[in-house]
Amino acid sequence: MREGGNVEVAGEALHSGDFLRVKIILRNRRSGEVKLRGHRLKRTKYHGPIFKWKLNELAMILHISEDDPRSALIQGLEDVTVQDVYRKRECILTAKPYPMLNWNECPMYLRGNPETMTKEQVKNHVFHKGRLVCRWIHIMVVQKSGKSYAGVVRSMYSHESDDHQKQQSSPATVSRGSSQESPIVLNIDSKDEGSVKTDDKSTPQKRTHRSPSIELLAGTPQKRPRMSNRTYTFGDVFCGAGGSSAGASRAGLSVKWGLDNDTAAMEAYEANFPDAFSLPMNAHDFKDQKQFFKDFIKVDILHLSPPCCYWSPAHTREGPKDQDNYEAIYTVGPILEAVKPRMATLEQTSGLVTSKEHIKNFKLLINDMIVAGYDVRYGIHDMAEFGLPQQRKRLLIMAARRGTPLPPFPVPTHGPPESGLKPWSSVHDALFPLRNLPSNAFDEYHQPYKLKPISRHPYDPATKVLGCITTGGTENYHFSGRRNFTARELSLFQSFPMGYVFSGSQTQAKKQIGNAFPPLMAEAMYRSVAQTLEAFDHGLIGAEDDIQDLLGLLAERGVELPERVCGEGERRVRGFYPGPRGTNPPYKYLFKRATMGSGANTPTRSRALFGRGYIIEPKKRPSAQVVIDEDEDDEDFVEIESPSTSRVRPSSSVTVDRRSTMAWRNGEVLELSD
Repeated sequence: MREGGNVEVAGEALHSGDFLRVKIILRNRRSGEVKLRGHRLKRTKYHGPIFKWKLNELAMILHISEDDPRSALIQGLEDVTVQDVYRKRECILTAKPYPMLNWNECPMYLRGNPETMTKEQVKNHVFHKGRLVCRWIHIMVVQKSGKSYAGVVRSMYSHESDDHQKQQSSPATVSRGSSQESPIVLNIDSKDEGSVKTDDKSTPQKRTHRSPSIELLAGTPQKRPRMSNRTYTFGDVFCGAGGSSAGASRAGLSVKWGLDNDTAAMEAYEANFPDAFSLPMNAHDFKDQKQFFKDFIKVDILHLSPPCCYWSPAHTREGPKDQDNYEAIYTVGPILEAVKPRMATLEQTSGLVTSKEHIKNFKLLINDMIVAGYDVRYGIHDMAEFGLPQQRKRLLIMAARRGTPLPPFPVPTHGPPESGLKPWSSVHDALFPLRNLPSNAFDEYHQPYKLKPISRHPYDPATKVLGCITTGGTENYHFSGRRNFTARELSLFQSFPMGYVFSGSQTQAKKQIGNAFPPLMAEAMYRSVAQTLEAFDHGLIGAEDDIQDLLGLLAERGVELPERVCGEGERRVRGFYPGPRGTNPPYKYLFKRATMGSGANTPTRSRALFGRGYIIEPKKRPSAQVVIDEDEDDEDFVEIESPSTSRVRPSSSVTVDRRSTMAWRNGEVLELSD
C-alpha cells in the first residue's frame, strides 16, 4: 500500500461499502502498528437517496467540526488500522460526469464477460472487482451532539481529481481538453449525459455573460475580463406576499416575476411589486407551461419557498392540504431545470432535516437539485442572529449551477453581550415605526382597539425576543398584557417595512405574514449571492474556490474594494461610493465591510469554516509533537513512505512551534529529529 492508493474497509459485514483513499501511512515506533490516514469513500447506494444509485459509484464523505477553521479536506481525514483493510481496489477521483470513466470502460477481466456470464454474475463480478469512481463530495458539519444539520453536497472539483494530479506530475502528457487552456465543459441540456465539448484555443477569449447551460468540469477557470456593472435579475416561486422579493429588492436585485396559487397573496404581491410579472398558478403546472414565457422566466437568481406546514415540528395532526404541501417540495427540481438560474435559494422549516420522519424527503430534495445541475450548501440558521426580533430557525439552502462558485452564508450580526456583536433586536426595536405614526393615521391591519381584551402578565418590550411567528400569529401577546398583536405589528416582527401592502381579511393577512421569508434575512442572503456572482463575473474568484469569507478572500488577493460606511442610526445608502465626483464605483454589489458605530472596537476574531456562520475565538495551536493528532495514543506514530515529511533541525530559521502550527493547518505529520 502506498499513498494515493485505495483500500476497501471491512465493516460489520464483509463489504460495508466503505473505502479509503490513502493520504498518509503512519507507523507506531513502539508497537510497530500501522495506520492509514485518508478520506473515506462510500457507495452512493449506502449513503441514502442524495445521489443516484449507480453501480460502483462512490461519494467522498467528510465529517468536520462546526468551529474548526481548517479546510474540509484536512478536517475530513480519518484513520483506519491495517487490520480493518479488506483489500486494495482501483478507484478514480474525477470531475467528469457519469458515465465517463465508469466500470464499463475498464478491461474485460475487471468488468466480466457477458458472453459467458449471466447478468447477475457480471454485476456481482463488477461489484467486487470492477473499477470504482468517485465524482461527489458530501461535507457534513457535525455538532457537539454528534448530529449533522449542515453541510455541502457538490461535484468533485478538477483540482481534487486524479486527472489534475497526473497533470501536476506529468505536464508533458496532459491530454487535450483537460488543460487550463482547454477546459472540458458539459452541455447539460444535452440528452446524452456523456457528451462533452472541448475548446483548444489557448488564447483567453473575451468573456460575456456566462451561459447558464454550460457547466465547467475540469481545468482551472481562466481569469475573465472585467464586465460592466449589471443588475442581477430575480424570480420568486411560492412568493406569497413577497417577503423574499422585498429582501432581494433591498439587496439591489431586479425583481422580474413571482409565482403563487394563493389569490389573496398574489393580490398583495402585485400591489407591492407593480413592475414584476405575476404568475397566479400552481407550481406543478409551471414546467408544462414554460413554453409560453420561455425567454421571460430566465433569471440570474431564483428563490423557492415551498409550503412548510407539513414538515414543521409544530405539525401534530393531519390537515386538509397535507398532500398538496407534501408534493410541493418535489416541484423544486423540475422548476430549476426549466428556469436554469445561475444561483438558487430555498427556505424551509428546520423539521425537514431534523425530523427522522422527514430526513429521507430532505435527501430526495437535495438529489433533485443535484440532478438539475447544482452544487448545494445547506444549514439551519436562527434569524434572530441577523436582527429579527424572534427566534426563527429555518433550513436555508444555497445552490450554484456547476461552473459557478458556491456563495457563503451571511455572517450573523446580532448575539449575546459576550459575543461582541450587536444586541438582540427586541419587541421595542421592531415597533419603532408605529411609534412615529401620526395620531390620525389609519391602517386596516393595525386596529388594536378591535381586538379581544385579555388579561396576562405584562413584560418589558426592550428585553423581550419573541417566539416564531406562524400563519396563526404567535403565542406571544402585547407587552401590555391586555391584547394580542395586530397583523401590522406581526409584519414588523417579520421585518416587513411599514406600509407594506397585504390583502384580504385579518386572518389572510396573518397567513401571508407568517408564511413569508423575512425580508431582513433575504436581503442578507442575496447580498452574499450577488457579491459572489459579481466577483466571479469580474474574474476575482474562480468557479472552484472554496469561499467561506468572500470579502476576506478578496482582501487576501489584494483586491481593492470601495468603502461603504454606515454609522449607528444613519440612513443606509445603497451603492455609496466615496470616489471622485463624476465617477462610478467599479462594482455594483462589492464593497468593503460596513463599519458600524457600535462595533468599531470589537476585537478581531477568526471565523469558523462552518457552523452557522458563528465567529469564534482563535483555537490554540498544538505544540510540537511527533504526530499532530488529537488522540494521545497516536503520539508514537510517524509517517512512512512520505516525501512530504518535514524534519525539524535546531538550526532551522523556522521554530518548531511554527512548523507544528503549519502542519496542524495542513493536516500533515511532523517528524522531529532526535
